[in-house]
Amino acid sequence: MNNREKDDLSVLKYTWYKKAEYKINIKSYLTLGGGKANQTEIEEDWTVLPGEYNHITINSSLQRYIKSDKQMRPYYEILEKINKATDVLELFLNTDKSVLEITNKKEILNKWDEIKKDLRFFELIKNNFEVFINIYNNEFNKIDQNIKLNFLYQIMFYPLPVFRGGSYIDEIPVRTTLSTLFPGEKLRYKSQHKITRNDKGEYLVKLEGRGENGQSQFKNVYKDKYQKILGSSLDYNYFIEGEYIYNEDSILSEIMFHVKEELNEKMFYVCRYHIKLNKQ
Repeated sequence: MNNREKDDLSVLKYTWYKKAEYKINIKSYLTLGGGKANQTEIEEDWTVLPGEYNHITINSSLQRYIKSDKQMRPYYEILEKINKATDVLELFLNTDKSVLEITNKKEILNKWDEIKKDLRFFELIKNNFEVFINIYNNEFNKIDQNIKLNFLYQIMFYPLPVFRGGSYIDEIPVRTTLSTLFPGEKLRYKSQHKITRNDKGEYLVKLEGRGENGQSQFKNVYKDKYQKILGSSLDYNYFIEGEYIYNEDSILSEIMFHVKEELNEKMFYVCRYHIKLNKQ
């Protein structure tokens, strides 16, 4: 990249509209043994309200299930109730715009306490529902960590080096997220990006990444949970690719992001995130 190109891209700054509404569409597909195991399409809306000193508030709508398997719908209905605890998230961001912490944890925990009273009805129907509630108790008590590991928030707040004054060819620091195929397990991935500017004055960021070092920690988990079902040995692969569009005002206007997590040829998970700014 020559100096003129660098000067052209230096105009890209970390900024938001005073109030911006985004539509988020998430499609996922899971295979098991060569056939479809689950396929979903979910939509939700975010209103993003920036504050001072890297503070930002996200108001999220209820999720809309465009496509889902019937056997999962009772679970989704309960999940809708649980998600109301985080329908308002107040974030404090790092200088590279990644999430540092949640600043309204007390309010979120108070909401969760109220939601638990509603879920008591289900607990009386099914004795094992208490286990379900205990799991989410633990999750809400780790809300900072869980939001930072949540891939949707990682996509929306990707730590591009340009936002912290880094060069345009820097590798992005290794990040940690949660595995989909090994629930509760963490995985690490590294990524690289390239920024260009088109004839409309928009900034395009193309990004690719892969899991780090084959995630050897999954071998024992795979042997316990999947080896007998799939028959094949673990051949783990994790891949991400994304494209960001920032408009001429340096405002994030669209993201298209794909993720693929694969155990072997018999089982893999693919997810597509499409985030688009509504017209101002």
